Amino acid sequence: MRLLTLLPLLLSLCVGCVSTYTVKSISRSGPLRTNATALVTLPADGAFLRETYPGSGRTTALAVGRAFAKRLRTVDVTPEVATLPQYLEQARAGRFDYLVVPTLVHWENRATEWSGLPDRIEIEIRTVDVQSQKTLSLGSVTGKSRWMTFGGDAPEDLLASPIDGYVSWLFSPDGTPLQNSKDIGQTAPMKPTGRSGR
Repeated sequence: MRLLTLLPLLLSLCVGCVSTYTVKSISRSGPLRTNATALVTLPADGAFLRETYPGSGRTTALAVGRAFAKRLRTVDVTPEVATLPQYLEQARAGRFDYLVVPTLVHWENRATEWSGLPDRIEIEIRTVDVQSQKTLSLGSVTGKSRWMTFGGDAPEDLLASPIDGYVSWLFSPDGTPLQNSKDIGQTAPMKPTGRSGR
């Protein structure tokens, strides 16, 4: 009887121990080719209210680059923020097949350990065919951190798993369902390692 009384509390604690994310496909023209190359663009740093988070754009670009590098011949990341025409010019000069454009729509870093407010992110990932300049796919990844934490969690800790899942799906055959939501346990913070491929 006592166990039954404690069960709701235990369940609520378990829910607080995991982070959640949602992956959504907005458009996709077909599976990407694995024998191709890609240039990943560096997005502007994320911001929330009046605070900008330096390095968040590079962290996102590296996470996206690592996911694509698992499936393509060569992947590179642009060194600085530029315009789409400039990115396309760089991609053509480097003879890349795809231009991958991540955008930080929302980046919220909260002191969750004492406020109870979770970190939140939302990232859009657009894949463009360099030669035709047509968008091949567009998707979004949103994530919310666990509220039970002892400090040290950050929005970038939410990136690796959902981005990798979405990128993997981009190479899957037509008709393959996209796993659009999942609970994930705590992951280790990502450490930028530089460019992938090349």
